[in-house]
Amino acid sequence: MKTKKETFVYEGLGFPIELIDCPMKKMFGEWVIDINLNALQRFVFNGLIHKPYPFTGKEIRFMRKFLGMTTTELGKSLGVTHVTILKWEKSQNPIAHSLEPYMRMVFFERFKDTELTQLYKEIRPETLANAKHEPATAFRVNAKELRAANF
Repeated sequence: MKTKKETFVYEGLGFPIELIDCPMKKMFGEWVIDINLNALQRFVFNGLIHKPYPFTGKEIRFMRKFLGMTTTELGKSLGVTHVTILKWEKSQNPIAHSLEPYMRMVFFERFKDTELTQLYKEIRPETLANAKHEPATAFRVNAKELRAANF
């Protein structure tokens, strides 16, 4: 079986993920990525929680679905309606800068991660309010970092 490594843009999570030096293998004449997709989802989820700028609607949707939450459950956790969550996910309305850190905490609590305190120190409402909104770009994942994360 032939193998190679290359940078590959994976769209399977609802938004572009740039996999750097991604192992690939040739199967039935087609090149396919050769990574653990469950590990990729966990790695991306963790990376998104720590990113120092606001979530996109597609990222909110990915994280909510990754955790198996409904829009109603997430809305109740944040004190908003499921319609509000849907509007955030469709990028029809932005999430308030003051509410986003709480969304991150809800996601972290559901993820049962021990880094909650560090996140609270890292991502503050004032940081998000002052952050420049980056144009829609691919979330980048280096395949070596993914393997090293040992998810």
